[in-house]
Amino acid sequence: MRFSTLILRNLFRRRTRTILTAAGLAVAIAAVLDLVGVSWNFERAFMTLYVGKGIDLVVVRAGITNQLSSTLDQKLGDRIREIEGVAAVAPSLMDVVGFEQANIASALINGWESGSLLFRGSHILEGRTFRPDEKNVALLGRVLALNLGKKVGDPLDVAGEPYQVIGVYESDSLFESGALIVPLATLQHMMGREGQVTGFVIQARSSAADDVAALRKRIESAIPGVAATPARDQVERDVQLRLVRVMAGATTALAVLLGSVGMLNTMIMTVFERTQEIGVLRALGWKRRRVLSLILGEAVCLGVLGAIMGMMLALVGMRCLMLAPTARGFIDPSVPPPVLAFGLVLGLVLSVLGGIYPAVRAAALDPSEALRHE
Repeated sequence: MRFSTLILRNLFRRRTRTILTAAGLAVAIAAVLDLVGVSWNFERAFMTLYVGKGIDLVVVRAGITNQLSSTLDQKLGDRIREIEGVAAVAPSLMDVVGFEQANIASALINGWESGSLLFRGSHILEGRTFRPDEKNVALLGRVLALNLGKKVGDPLDVAGEPYQVIGVYESDSLFESGALIVPLATLQHMMGREGQVTGFVIQARSSAADDVAALRKRIESAIPGVAATPARDQVERDVQLRLVRVMAGATTALAVLLGSVGMLNTMIMTVFERTQEIGVLRALGWKRRRVLSLILGEAVCLGVLGAIMGMMLALVGMRCLMLAPTARGFIDPSVPPPVLAFGLVLGLVLSVLGGIYPAVRAAALDPSEALRHE
């Protein structure tokens, strides 16, 4: 009998215990993968949002941690355009609205100017964009249009205000495909924030890191009270994204603790029940290193089985998450391959943490004492 075959036979001699232990590991690993996957997809969606539009800097009010809470005078855009190194500037007003009739608790609403560089990366699927003189018209992201059941020409109630859908678009960013776009002046009037924006996005004449850093300093020196942040840093500082990362980290730590304890308990019971068997193997000439490899190999196989089950459960969990109206349009239901690979690594780590002590203990058994064990 091959050594690997012996390991597998030992595992499946106690099928119920093996399956229950693997299932416990799978649940812990799946929870970690889903949270890490959500964090990964959020970051990727935000980066696509900026990179796909050629945005180098985001200007918001200094000291704020969430762009939605920023308030700037729209006229600052003219001053920013005059600064050396600025190629294009676009004001933006952002808020969150709900659609109770479709059971959507929150959707991002963007107020943009007609022809704004912010439209880059968005592709019109139906209808058209709005003209500079139009009011109370809306463009719906493809995901939001599906969730609302709306098409071009349909009326739309937004926070009690009547709008008409004139277009449906799809963005390179899933996050933006779950939003709607209205004329900037219309959203300012609806929010009671005439002449105000939440921020400006800037395309630099040169995207070289040193040139962007120099432009950032010139903007902040010329206009006190604002912060010009590179697109990647803006994503890194996002409060919601940081919160998801913290939750993913905490869940990973908890999974490592509980998973390793569960594995430790299973492997200790295995060694205890097979003490005589291990004694026989030692008496037949098995070295301590071979016994160590046997027990640790069983733990690793158990961890890999739990990781595979966890990856499958994570994929199902992400699909189930999309059934929630609040998640629809904001979360990519896929689990990226690097995240799945992390699940396999996590399974191996849990198996080693939980199996190393029982393996060492088994290898240290005295053959004569082990044979007398009842």
